Amino acid sequence: MDSSGLSVSNPFATSPSQKIVLDPVSGNSITLPRNPWNDDQTLEATQQVTAEWQPAHTNTGAPNTDRTSATFLARISAHKGTVKIVVIDDLGRRALAIDWTRDALTIVKADWVPDALDPTRLLADMVMTYWPADVVRDAVSDDMVVEDTMGQRTLRTKKDGFVFAVIERPIRDPWQGLATVRNQKLGYGLTIKSQRLEN
Repeated sequence: MDSSGLSVSNPFATSPSQKIVLDPVSGNSITLPRNPWNDDQTLEATQQVTAEWQPAHTNTGAPNTDRTSATFLARISAHKGTVKIVVIDDLGRRALAIDWTRDALTIVKADWVPDALDPTRLLADMVMTYWPADVVRDAVSDDMVVEDTMGQRTLRTKKDGFVFAVIERPIRDPWQGLATVRNQKLGYGLTIKSQRLEN
């Protein structure tokens, strides 16, 4: 049990520059920056995230044509050299806690959270969506290219030009307003409503 009385799986800690595999078939990946937050300005924000995906098979083993969705709330706190994220579900239960520093990445995941909600994937999607384009370019595999235009960020493979993910985000301030992530390779989407909080 954690301090809130929730049953949680064992937390795990790993290198802050962990490689997160984005696609197990091609091996495309993103390596988290060693410095989580390299900005003098602190960030406090809340997000409402709706995830939608299509499970590969039904309980009977037949191909699945239905889509599944889940909505959760996230609180992000970023200061020089550290990012903390707490995720709760729509019942107010704490689902995830991520503590990312220069020295370690520690994640606590509640036992009841489905495997489809992968905290490292969530963190990778957050970095690809909100971190500066030059940071994302340095983080992704050498065989991936990041194209950043007004309000849209596209990740594609260099070899065949296949679009891996398309990200739409607010132009003026990505942390204020609506962003969407469409992962065409893995067949899931995120709709993220962000709001900055007063520091």
